[in-house]
Amino acid sequence: MLRAFTRSFSSTFPKKNFANGQLFGRVGNVDFKESANGVKYVRYSLAVNKFRKGDDAITDWYNITIFDEEELQKAEKALRVGNKMIVDVTLRLDKFEDPDTKKVQTRTSLIQKHAEIVQWGKRPDEDKAEATE
Repeated sequence: MLRAFTRSFSSTFPKKNFANGQLFGRVGNVDFKESANGVKYVRYSLAVNKFRKGDDAITDWYNITIFDEEELQKAEKALRVGNKMIVDVTLRLDKFEDPDTKKVQTRTSLIQKHAEIVQWGKRPDEDKAEATE
């Protein structure tokens, strides 16, 4: 009877990526792009405020990239400057050679898996209407 409970875990490595994170902030710049080999992607910045007792808020800016086809379609319809969002990301380390120094460098990339809009930013046509008034 106890034999069934002695070892229930596996010695193989899990296939899931555990380098994940979640950010909550406002969208800054949004840039829809296409790579040289025809892959569409979106790169945008997200402002995340940190609050400490007795201090003013400190804003950190994160650059987030979207490659997933479904997330790209959602971004084309809804992603705009000023949106307050919760973003689930995967962290990826990219190694590249600096062309000037010829040294291998490492960059951390944040790849969006999913996002939820908490509050909408202004529409581009709303900014134009305010400017003409």
